[in-house]
Amino acid sequence: MRSLLTARFSSLSILAVCLSLFSFPFASSEVVAQNIKITAGQAGITVGASFFFIARKENLYAKNGLDVNVIPTNTANAVQAMLSGSMQLCTGCGAAAFVTATLEGASPFVVVSSWVNVLPYTVMVHKDIKRPEDLKGKTGQIGSPFGTIPDIALRFALAKLGLDPEKDVKLVQIPRPDPAHILAQMERGDVQFGPLTPPFDKIAQKRGFHPLISLPDLGIPWQNNGEWLQRAYLQKNRDTMLRFARVVADSMKVYYGQKEKTITYLMEFLGSNREDTENAYETYIKWGDRIPKPRAEGIQTTLDAIQKKTPKAATADPASFIDTSLVDQLVREGYFK
Repeated sequence: MRSLLTARFSSLSILAVCLSLFSFPFASSEVVAQNIKITAGQAGITVGASFFFIARKENLYAKNGLDVNVIPTNTANAVQAMLSGSMQLCTGCGAAAFVTATLEGASPFVVVSSWVNVLPYTVMVHKDIKRPEDLKGKTGQIGSPFGTIPDIALRFALAKLGLDPEKDVKLVQIPRPDPAHILAQMERGDVQFGPLTPPFDKIAQKRGFHPLISLPDLGIPWQNNGEWLQRAYLQKNRDTMLRFARVVADSMKVYYGQKEKTITYLMEFLGSNREDTENAYETYIKWGDRIPKPRAEGIQTTLDAIQKKTPKAATADPASFIDTSLVDQLVREGYFK
């Protein structure tokens, strides 16, 4: 009897070992299959902020092992959400709000990639406005909240035109970035001017408005569309952010390499027709960088623009807001040709 029980025990032991050998790989595969969950804010409905949309249409998040919840936002709200831990990064974002928050004592933010490094705005005005001085006493719609990139860009443009944004004009805001809202208010006569990116500047021209100043033509370096996050999050989650950097790089490959597909995506994203969308696409081809490496001079322009309200900006080091390590690694891997 004892030998029989021993034999049965040995058989069961062998069976258990065999089952365990099969079960571990399945369990391991199940863990690997679970994509890393992150929440990303997306600021603005512009071509420069379209990579998250291209990534979604191409299923690039899942291909890179990520489960990304993209939330429409503005940069000011994104700062607060990241500080609270409810958001991990902001995509398609500009520098001002993150730089300001860092200088005011928040846990430091850094930009890890940036493909649009010019101010892509044209100040469009009512047909009765012929000269900069005609703007005095008029109302301008920012098309986003105060303190965000369109706001700073418009104030920057007004100053270049010799106007005081605080005294010579009245500026109004809306809770979320929406260039179409600027057009709607201009057509109703509620406002007389506002900053527009392609294709909305061309749409405005078709509706009888005209450009007063084109900021890209000034050749001013400016960090406008990229990925911002807290430095501490990057340090603790480098692999996750490297995956996200690959998503951005893969989206760029689609944008630069598959024109017709990209224009189709942009028409859906922007809500614009084929002609206007193609014009915007080609414009950003000229403005955009093939390697999305943040530039210190772009951050410096931001520091110059905000130092009146944030005095610490006058002595801040622009390089301290930049981390190029992710892009540098992708360059070594041959992601950018």
